[in-house]
Amino acid sequence: MKKKSLRLLGILLGMFIYPWASISAEEPTPMNGEMPENLYRAELLTYPGAWAFQLPRAGIILVTDQELRDLEDPDKQINLSLGHEPRMESLRQVCERAKAQGCRTLILAFDHFFSQYRPGMGDQMRSLYPDKPEYIQRIAGISKFAQQYGLGLELSLLNPLEIGPGYQQETGESGKWMHYRKGLRDPETGAFSVQLWRQTRWAANKGAVNIESDSVRVFAFRERRVGGTSYRAVNPDEIIEISDSAQVELLGDKREGMERIRVYGTGHPELGKLNRVLVVQVYRVPEMDYMSDKAFPYLERLIDRYADAGVKLNALYSDEAHIQQDWSYFGHHDHGQFAMRYVSDGFAKKFAGKYGDQYKDFAKYLVYFCYGQEDFAHDLSATEPVMHVFGDSPEEIRRTALFRSWYYRLLQDEVVDLFVKAKKHAEKRMGFKLEARAHATWAESPTIDMWRVGEENLPKNQYEYTSNFVWSNTVHQAAAACSDYFRWGDFLTGNGNDHAEGGWLDRDYYAQALACSTGLLNEVPYSYAAHWGMPNETSQRRTNINNAFGTAGSPLFGMVEDMSHREVEVLMLYPFDLVAVEERFGSWMTQYGYADMMTQNKVVECGQVKDGALILGGRRYTTLAATFEPFPKPELLEMMKTLAEQGGKVIWSGPPPVIDNNGNHILQAWQDMFGVDYSPSRNEGLMAPGRQVAFEGILEKVPSQVILTDLLVDHIYPVSPREGSLVVAGAQNHILGVHRVLPSNGSFTFLGFRPRDDQSASLGYETRTWFEVFNSLGSYPGTGKSGEVNDNTEYLSRTTDYLFCRFPNGTVAVAKHFFNYEEGWPGGFARNPEEDKKILESRPLPSDEIHLKDQVVNGHKVTFDGTSAMAFRRDSAGNLIAFAGSNCNEITFDGKTVQFADQKLPQLAWAPVPENRQIPNGARVQLMVYGTGKIRIPAESLSSPMDAFVEGPTPGSRGETVPSVLEDGKIVIDITPSIQGRWIYLVNRKVN
Repeated sequence: MKKKSLRLLGILLGMFIYPWASISAEEPTPMNGEMPENLYRAELLTYPGAWAFQLPRAGIILVTDQELRDLEDPDKQINLSLGHEPRMESLRQVCERAKAQGCRTLILAFDHFFSQYRPGMGDQMRSLYPDKPEYIQRIAGISKFAQQYGLGLELSLLNPLEIGPGYQQETGESGKWMHYRKGLRDPETGAFSVQLWRQTRWAANKGAVNIESDSVRVFAFRERRVGGTSYRAVNPDEIIEISDSAQVELLGDKREGMERIRVYGTGHPELGKLNRVLVVQVYRVPEMDYMSDKAFPYLERLIDRYADAGVKLNALYSDEAHIQQDWSYFGHHDHGQFAMRYVSDGFAKKFAGKYGDQYKDFAKYLVYFCYGQEDFAHDLSATEPVMHVFGDSPEEIRRTALFRSWYYRLLQDEVVDLFVKAKKHAEKRMGFKLEARAHATWAESPTIDMWRVGEENLPKNQYEYTSNFVWSNTVHQAAAACSDYFRWGDFLTGNGNDHAEGGWLDRDYYAQALACSTGLLNEVPYSYAAHWGMPNETSQRRTNINNAFGTAGSPLFGMVEDMSHREVEVLMLYPFDLVAVEERFGSWMTQYGYADMMTQNKVVECGQVKDGALILGGRRYTTLAATFEPFPKPELLEMMKTLAEQGGKVIWSGPPPVIDNNGNHILQAWQDMFGVDYSPSRNEGLMAPGRQVAFEGILEKVPSQVILTDLLVDHIYPVSPREGSLVVAGAQNHILGVHRVLPSNGSFTFLGFRPRDDQSASLGYETRTWFEVFNSLGSYPGTGKSGEVNDNTEYLSRTTDYLFCRFPNGTVAVAKHFFNYEEGWPGGFARNPEEDKKILESRPLPSDEIHLKDQVVNGHKVTFDGTSAMAFRRDSAGNLIAFAGSNCNEITFDGKTVQFADQKLPQLAWAPVPENRQIPNGARVQLMVYGTGKIRIPAESLSSPMDAFVEGPTPGSRGETVPSVLEDGKIVIDITPSIQGRWIYLVNRKVN
């Protein structure tokens, strides 16, 4: 069955659900010494950086070329629906409404996903692409019309999926993909016959494209089994091309987007013992050769054409900015493997230039990507994950995986760098920075990973590597240059993820932790953790968690938290190279929500060790943990060494490294750091399914953990401790954990297994190994202000019924945990209210009530009753200066009770306007209330009398005066039905 992309709910919500957030004025301002920010400047305050995410845009999402043509008539109504109900509007109506709201940006983008909601539109092929003259002409006309309403465009222009047909026509180049399939060859006659599914059409976010067969190549080789492993050693020098003997036969079995072919032939008996073949079907794909010398000049000229045509750009619509591939998650597999890689002429040239001339003809090296293609075997190896390696030594086996890592890394880096460079040129032509808020992938891991669950609900099973795990979609994303969220952050504004999509709840809070992490190094450090595909009431519960994490939840919490992410002391390395070692697996080892994460490349590029902490993105991490890092950079080990020597904690789980990212020996340096000796074998570790890891020493309070499977991720790595190193974990007769303390009181800890952690209890019981290890090592220390009680937010989050988070500005946030409510509903984007109602009636949601009684947290003692989520902030004098909460009217903290309403209100929030948003004679406090009645905003920190104004027709504008009085150090305002749910601003009273 055709599967469709899972989408950008978070961005669409940001565009459309805040009707109050329009704009009245603008002023470019300098930012980071580069192009100025296109600052939203209103009458009472400004919207710099992440605050601009609260501003909506009008939007037109197209699904056919005809819809674009129809827009030439600004009064012609077309269906713009994003759901089941039609929405007929004209361009003029959209622009008039946008002007009335004060919007400044009109989104105009093609998005194939929404064709499912427009009957009869789903199968139409596009001919109008952003790099075609007719498209530019039509966009210029629409832009000219929209400018009459003060609107600039947000176009899907710098997206690899959008650029191809024009590039092909102008440069004569195209993208190339290679589809590989292994088979038998008779060494005496040279006869071979191999079948595969030839691709003919792909569909992605930007529509369907036809795939052309360029050529078919065949290589003969021989292999030898590597004893005790599933590896086959292949000497690259003995891979010989025999394409001249190949013939292609169409077998007549056609499916949607593909057809079955047989590649066969005979001959070349002189090759003797070469008894295997690799068939490589080469495709020409309508996309760029991203590594060609012509690529950037083409993009530069393309941008100039738009600018010269008078197109006014305000932003770049950048959802799913990957290179061409098909949405279908597991529909391109030959004998269970995703067997295609992007190998353009420019890529092969670039790879050979960096890693060696032997790679100039990259096609034959695709044998080292073959995985489990042994369907011809006469023994049980036909179902084994057989891989091919350069040789049979432990080092040669690892060098093969490193070769695959080089492929994914180079592809990712070159594509991102190209579009970053093009974006900078577009910003230069427009005169200011262009927002490009989105995420890069169309599918996520673990969300779209596959477990064999029979008739059970899949999402509730997607929290652990168990024996029924089948395949991850990560290799599909890696081959499409979009698996590294952190690298795409160099292009995307804010960044984000859609992990909790299609009905998956992310009950381990992994997506929130990922959002906090991708936002960390972004130019606008505020990332989103979007969700969709669940009943609205369930969606709100997850929004409560977002509000506590600071991952683009409600703007009411955003203003209390200063549009920032929660902070934490632990950083875990994101396992980018897991897919390179074995492509079956995803981009996660454990779904752990109480740490930030980062790739080793970004840690080395942007981090520094200072005063016993790793400083990254302005945050301090005193614990650094590796989860699966087979090819570390030497600089990474040096940073780890320095961190421990300065008193920090370094933890290494998973395989000890044999070679570094450049292929040089690094095992000795690693052993010296961790105080162990390790003997690498041909296999990466040992299988130990069902074994139990027991802990001792400093980790003695960690509960024992069962090794679940024989899969790579669950392999164990026994070591021998050196003098001065203490054993802290083991299984049967294997030493799997060693702890070494330095004179600085810093430490190195090695854990030769995968620490599990699953607060969702998806297997019927909770595992918490990572948390207990961190806690035992002192990675989650209290503030010391609560006596012997640990008031650390992460510690409390794993030991109470509540999620607690803290923020750089001093805010503390809390939400009722939402991890024990299992998924069990259809995962569609557009919801059926009646169906959802029945589901929730049969499975009532747990309470979201918050009841805190003298709860110590981050140096405070708090008493509070409410629902959903709550956040508060005090100033240095102990005054309450910011608050957000629901169904509440007071809070007690540090012995001081603040009653801000006579009765409980559905929702209210207030916060001081930060200095970077303030303007002369502008707002100093911002607040919003749902419900009616008197509220009392503490005014101890306000230096002068205040007047209150409700927001006018545009955001930040001065509307009518709201009566207010100062009583007992509080500003009292009577919230009436006409002003509830609207922004209210407190402004310094003018003195006559």
